[in-house]
Parts: sequence; C-alpha cells; structure tokens
Amino acid sequence: DTTMNGYLIDANTKIHICGASPDCPGYEVETGSFRLKGYEGPVIACDKCGSEMQLKSGRFGKYFGCMAATCGNTRKLLRSGQPAPPKVPAIPMPELRCQKVDDHYVLRDGAAGLFLAASQFPKYRETRAPLVSELLPHRDDIDPKYRYLLDAPARDPAGNPAIVRFGRKTGEHYVQTEIDGKATGWRADFRDGLWRVTDKSK
Repeated sequence: DTTMNGYLIDANTKIHICGASPDCPGYEVETGSFRLKGYEGPVIACDKCGSEMQLKSGRFGKYFGCMAATCGNTRKLLRSGQPAPPKVPAIPMPELRCQKVDDHYVLRDGAAGLFLAASQFPKYRETRAPLVSELLPHRDDIDPKYRYLLDAPARDPAGNPAIVRFGRKTGEHYVQTEIDGKATGWRADFRDGLWRVTDKSK
C-alpha cells in the first residue's frame, strides 16, 4: 500500500499520482474548488466564466489571471490597485481599410480607451483613433458604456470630422477635430449627460 501524492493543476483540478510511479501507473483526477497553497492575495470573479481570478506577475507588470484551465482571461492591475475594467470584445469594421497595410480595422477597447487596430494584430501593428462617423454604422455592436459617443458631434462648424480621443489624466473620452494631426481648438466633452463644446478655433 503506497500513498498517493496530490498535485494541483489549477483552481478546479487536482491529480493524485501513486507514490510508486513510474512503476505503478495508478492515478486519480479530482475536480472541485481548490486554493493554491500560500496564496493569500486578492481574488475577483472572472467576467467571462465566473471562476476565481488571482493576482499574478508578468513581463508587463501585475495582472489578474483566471484560474479556470479552459478560460485564460486576464485583467491588468491599474496603478490605483484596482483591476482594470473588463475588456469589451473587438468589433470588426471590414469597411474601414488600413492606411499602411492590406488589412481592415477592428474597434478595440484598451487602457487608453477605444481605438482602431489592424485585424491581424500583432502581425500588423497599425492603430489610429476612430472618427465619430465611423462608429455610427456599428451602433448595435457598441458596448452600452460607450453608446454616449454615438451622440457626440460628428463635425465641427468648419466641416472637419470629429475624432474620438481619450484623456489619460481624466480617464474619459472626448472628441476634437484635427488638421494634419494638429488640434484645431474645437473640442466636445461629455459632462452631466450632455456634450459640451469648447471652440478656440476662431
């Protein structure tokens, strides 16, 4: 009678292997809810599968990783110590061709707000800010938390298209117009449920 040695595979799976291995091929798989020994850190619920997410360290810093073997969801740890908001799934925009490569854009949600990226990222690393007018055809696909952007002014009085930008200091989206990459002075911010225009272009 040899004892079995238990090994934790993930938060939901444990395997018991006979202590006489490799001479004895005996093993048992146990499913349940297991906690890693020594982990006393913060735990949050996975926004994709509901399993436990634990704090981990990677090459880009600390993040929360889902402990379910079949999920693989991650959420970045912000400087404030809070987990980053759940990522919104990318929205394909096949009608928008990339400017530098033979590909089309998808609308992504990142740490710096909404942006357009080549659909074959990371093969193609082209990104740019979306125009308000480019979001409108995808009204039904846009996550509810970003629907207010669809009501932003699409153009300034001079007819320049409004670009969706993100203020890192405020953590909020705003729209502005630009000519050759330089701000015109026209800008609209979403405050108290309304878009408020500031026009310094005159």
